[in-house]
Amino acid sequence: MPQLLLIEDSQHIQRVYREKFAHEGFEVTTGNDGEQGLALARQHTPDIILLDIMLPRLSGFDVLKQLRDDPQLNRIPVFMLSNKSWPDDVQHALSLGARQFHSKGSSSLQDIITQIRIECALKKITIISSSPDSVNAIRVALRHPQLLCSTVTVLAETVAAVQRGLPDLVVLDLRPPAHNNVLPLLQQLRATPGTHAVPILAITDQSQPLARVEVTVSAEHFDTDLRSTVLQFVRLAEPASTVLAAAR
Repeated sequence: MPQLLLIEDSQHIQRVYREKFAHEGFEVTTGNDGEQGLALARQHTPDIILLDIMLPRLSGFDVLKQLRDDPQLNRIPVFMLSNKSWPDDVQHALSLGARQFHSKGSSSLQDIITQIRIECALKKITIISSSPDSVNAIRVALRHPQLLCSTVTVLAETVAAVQRGLPDLVVLDLRPPAHNNVLPLLQQLRATPGTHAVPILAITDQSQPLARVEVTVSAEHFDTDLRSTVLQFVRLAEPASTVLAAAR
């Protein structure tokens, strides 16, 4: 999952943002001030940085300057977050290389997440399974810096969750013992306005093709085929580090 570094000195904002971003599928690390945030960036090399301007010890502008001067970190997309949103601040942040500038007062958290998804070409996957163990296994199999995996384990909440999230792909676990309970959801998703066009990948032990499903993965080859099938479907490549490791 994408690793997001949040550099923010407000503990309340940290807590709210961390919970929301984690629910959306991000792996979140938080820094309390500019110096700590910069150290965490160098330690973890996150995929995305969300950076406040008004910070103790080192301002967000100074952090951004040092990030852009560091050859190991200068390609990480940085999104600025601040109570200050004067035009000069916005222009200064963008001139230093920030991707976008978000005002705490006027940008909703959901809007910020949506813009980060669009700007960073992230794909959202909704995993549906009544088995928490299966959900965890699927999340592990789909680890990728551009895949955001949200989960649904209470099947009655599935349609509403897909309507709210509008994912790029639904991964529907049809393996026993959940098969009899989950299969009707396929019909419900296809019959409901707002979810009927969302593509579905089914993990199944059935040999025959399933109607209303764009792609299937055999339960027998789940460990080896799921990740590559999902990446092909949403048109993402394996990270270079993964490709190089496989070639060794």
